[in-house]
Amino acid sequence: MLESLLFLVALVPVVVAWPDGAPCVHAAFESMNPLEAVEHQGGLQLSTPPYEIAVDQKCYWRNQPIGLTLQGHNESIWFKGFVIQPFKWNNDQLGERFGQLVRLDDNGSWQQQCFRYQVSATHSHDEKKKHIKMWWKVDDEVDTVQFVATVVKHQTQFWVKSVRSRPLPPCRLNRDGFPNYQAPVPQIPPQVKQFKMETFKVFDSIVRRRPFNH
Repeated sequence: MLESLLFLVALVPVVVAWPDGAPCVHAAFESMNPLEAVEHQGGLQLSTPPYEIAVDQKCYWRNQPIGLTLQGHNESIWFKGFVIQPFKWNNDQLGERFGQLVRLDDNGSWQQQCFRYQVSATHSHDEKKKHIKMWWKVDDEVDTVQFVATVVKHQTQFWVKSVRSRPLPPCRLNRDGFPNYQAPVPQIPPQVKQFKMETFKVFDSIVRRRPFNH
């Protein structure tokens, strides 16, 4: 029985909550969805999120970092967790991730989700935050970028890929940007893989019925 429990534990490392940031696991990286962890069940919000990604410029130049800040619409609004990624943008169709998110100050409240790629940032602790600032840069000037975030207020209240910056085009193509941009309404995200969910349920039921003997 102990061997079976250890085997199940090995299968479910990504179904626990993420107080130290979203893990560098393919499913979590791609989906940006807290529902990859079963503790977040029932928390998906489809209302207009009370958060925004403010950008310091209307457009970008290659190899010149631009600042972006994830924050609430006012100073009374806080959040605990997040994932933010830069996507190629084309009329609200999101393409591949590109560029890199960088730190130009000593803010330790965020970290790279996957250091190898540097196109996804996440929280480094689950204390309340009112704003997080980071920078983004890229070495070419071809595509328009949009910063997209999942924001977690608490374990059962979060918005998946619903917080979006205004799109930023290359300055050599469009210096005015998109001042009248309106983000699309939140959509139901693709369903997460049920294997992780069912494995957790099996493990949890076994532990409840047959606790470890010390």
